[in-house]
Amino acid sequence: MTEEDPIADLIVETWGGCTLPVGPLGGRGGTAFLYNELVESTPDEDRVREWLLTADVLTRSEVGEVRLRPELIQPAGAAADHLAVLEFEQGWSRAAKVALMRSTLLHEHAERKGWSWSTQQVTDGVAARSEHLRGLGGEPHTAYALGHVTTEPGTPGEPRPLAIATSGVTRDPDRVVRWAGALPDGFTGAPVFIAQHRAGREFAMLCIGLIADGDRNPTVVTFDTIRKLIDRQGADPTPGLRDRLAGLLRRRAA
Repeated sequence: MTEEDPIADLIVETWGGCTLPVGPLGGRGGTAFLYNELVESTPDEDRVREWLLTADVLTRSEVGEVRLRPELIQPAGAAADHLAVLEFEQGWSRAAKVALMRSTLLHEHAERKGWSWSTQQVTDGVAARSEHLRGLGGEPHTAYALGHVTTEPGTPGEPRPLAIATSGVTRDPDRVVRWAGALPDGFTGAPVFIAQHRAGREFAMLCIGLIADGDRNPTVVTFDTIRKLIDRQGADPTPGLRDRLAGLLRRRAA
């Protein structure tokens, strides 16, 4: 974890509202985050599609769980703490250790229940492109992961608190980008950020991808790969998804 790191503080302030704790119901939890794909930009507006991204390994269960973070709910106290999602496994598109779905269901559920989300997103401009990733090599580049740690049952306070971890990322000889060392339980699926130097004292913050597994030195699936998966979804990413899952979200008693 970090101490008095201005970049870590900036990441939490800017993107702390883009993450949600997710995972199989009763199983090992992880993190998902919201990403805005820029579909079209005109002088009048930007048209985007919002996606929920996470690690494939977290989505392989019939019943899943999404934690509704109280600080992201308007008005305060209007939602239960959790959503249990039936047919969870069928709701995702997957490739290369990544799982994604449109966030439509989250917003439709909120509308039906009379509340709204107050979230942040990783935007298309922040999500790294191939040219941003070419500089990753064998030398560690300082990186930050933003995830929800898993605490022991009965521990006082928030059960899946948001936390930020820092280490280095490298590209190994097999061209796989990896996080150096271990991460706390709950960080699988978490977005990974770097500060890329521009000129002088200027730098750009980039989200390079997500933590794909819970191993030591986990794989970081980068956004060039994630974008290819999104591109394959077409205009309607999963035909019939809304019809299949509508009404299957139910509140779980706190």
